Parts: sequence; C-alpha cells; structure tokens
Amino acid sequence: MDDSVVHIFWDHSNLFARMQDTCDDRQGGGIEPRHRLDARLSFPKVFEFAACGRTVEKAVAAGSVPPDLVALWERLGRVGLIVDVQERGAQSGREIGVDEAIQLEMMNSVVDREDPAVAVLLSGDGDFRPFLDRMLKRGWGVEVLSFSRGFSGRLRQIARGSHGRGRYVRLDPWYMQLTYLQEYGGNVIRHPDQLDLTGRPKV
Repeated sequence: MDDSVVHIFWDHSNLFARMQDTCDDRQGGGIEPRHRLDARLSFPKVFEFAACGRTVEKAVAAGSVPPDLVALWERLGRVGLIVDVQERGAQSGREIGVDEAIQLEMMNSVVDREDPAVAVLLSGDGDFRPFLDRMLKRGWGVEVLSFSRGFSGRLRQIARGSHGRGRYVRLDPWYMQLTYLQEYGGNVIRHPDQLDLTGRPKV
C-alpha cells in the first residue's frame, strides 16, 4: 500500500448534514446551538484535512455540490471529478443515486490503480461499508472522516479486523477549524480557526 497517495471521496450532502447536527442538534445541544442554519464547511480546510500532506491522485465529489466546492474541484484540474448524478443517470437511462455514483468511483479506483493507495471517505453513511471492505480486501488503506452526530455505527467499526489499514476519524475535535458561521445575507459571524493537523489519525 502506498500511504503517500490518497483518493478522496466526498459525499457533500451527508457530510454537511452531520456537521449541522454537530453544530446544533435541534434539542438545545451541540457545539454552537442556535446556529444550525449559519454553519458552513470551509471547503479548502476540509480538503487539506482529508489530504493531510499526501498526494491527491483522485478526488470525487457528489451530492448537492455548492459553487464554492465546484470551484475548489476545478482548481484540482484532471485530479478532480464532480459527479453530476442527473447527467450520469441520463446517460445510463435510469436514476443514479449519490451513494451509487461514489461507490462506482471507489471501485474504479480499485480496478484502475495497480498498487493500492489510501481511500479517504467524507461521509457518515453506513451504505458505504461493503465497498470499503472490498477496498481493504484489495490492500487499500481506508480512512472514514465524519462528524459524530448521526454517524453510522457500521462505519465506526471500520478499524476492526483491517490489520491497521482502517481508521475512523471523528471530526468533532476540529469542528472550529473546519467550519465557519455565515448569516443568510452573507455576513460571516465566525471565521474558522487555523487548521492544526496534530493528532490527526492516518493509516
């Protein structure tokens, strides 16, 4: 396994929902109660956190992808791929889901790359577990990054039986570094803290 190379798979809709739940759980709890609708992901910082100093050979984003994330992906050039599920579905003649589109790209990575690398999944959706297990069986390293609220227990167990090649990375300790608060009118009321990768688990 080449642990200096990563393939990033970003399920934006799921990651954003998990972040909102961590910000404000709708029951008076969370890191920043009453700011659920103001909470935003800092895309450059989340991307830097996922890469963690390694070479990004492939990066896939799917879901309801906002313009700022599209702009970041466009700067990646040939490395970045935005999966338009509606366009993909039109080509195949059937409806394509976000999970299915990302899962397909995960399997493409396994097939296309001769030497295993590290897959970094940004999602808390347990439906990805069978595909991550396949990557582990093919010698890949797997890191699952998500905020803990609403995170699937199936993914939480990814490190078990993976011979050290599986890691669950709970993003909550880095919440203030990976997010910011912006009011509906565009006024930023809290900027993200400086990113510190100290203690960030890797395979």
